[in-house]
Amino acid sequence: MAHHNHPHLHGSCSCGTFSFETRKAPVARFVCHCLFCEAFTGEAFSDVSVLMSHQIDMKGREALSFKKYRLPPNLNRGRCRTCGKPAMETMGARPLQLVFIPSANFAEQNLLPPVRLHVFYNRRVADVADDLPKYERYWPSQFSITKTILGF
Repeated sequence: MAHHNHPHLHGSCSCGTFSFETRKAPVARFVCHCLFCEAFTGEAFSDVSVLMSHQIDMKGREALSFKKYRLPPNLNRGRCRTCGKPAMETMGARPLQLVFIPSANFAEQNLLPPVRLHVFYNRRVADVADDLPKYERYWPSQFSITKTILGF
């Protein structure tokens, strides 16, 4: 039995070739408007949920093709070769590796944390009408993501 304070969340890419289960809810969730996220997702922005790599078990990772974009944050971005959709991204190295999962890939949307902030907002395709903090440009965006993940 899963305890309520440690929900096991599940999800997958669109076709299910890549799937995952987490041992706890994501530590953070934010929306990124950078050009790399736009290119990776094909959307105006990327809504991602963040976990430590030791908190997630993945199946079908070998079915992903990974690509690194030039600039830091040097995320290794993986998409499913079968459906072509974004599956997961990693940053850093174990034991401190972070895993970024598109929030839409989770089955239990109601158990995800709320979006906390917008980053790289200067690159936005359209204005977002919410009351969340909006950070522009590289360093302010990086610092705000780091602080959110570390729980400050």
